Amino acid sequence: DLSNLQTKDIEGKEFSGKDFSDYDLTMVNVFATWCSPCVQEIPDLAEIQKEMKDKGVNIVGVVTDTVDQTGENREALEKAKLIRERSKAEYPFLLPDQSNFNGRLSGIQAFPETFFVDKKGQIVGETYSGSRNKKVWIEIIEKELAKVK
Repeated sequence: DLSNLQTKDIEGKEFSGKDFSDYDLTMVNVFATWCSPCVQEIPDLAEIQKEMKDKGVNIVGVVTDTVDQTGENREALEKAKLIRERSKAEYPFLLPDQSNFNGRLSGIQAFPETFFVDKKGQIVGETYSGSRNKKVWIEIIEKELAKVK
């Protein structure tokens, strides 16, 4: 359950569980800046987000390596900003909060990992490991969207 989420994006803008309520379904794409398949799929995700926001679908990225044991990892943060700029992603890249998204990010073995959240901030549907192309993601999103509508 992410309804009480409080975090920031890589630009320092606040993001909370309430932000999920603007959309029927939010795709949460968990990645790391050092993971090439993750970075390679972001331009596709950027296009999907632009095309599907009118259908009530949003995307947020979570950049796991922007925060480490010592706090913010400046290097990963700068890299994440570059990735976002180059991929023309208009959706936010979020920092993990102290609860690690209520433990949801703990123990993820393989990146990217993608899951879905409904407008109440509840995690819904299946979890998807690994990257996909645009066509496959759209099929998955349509399927998960049909379940929450």
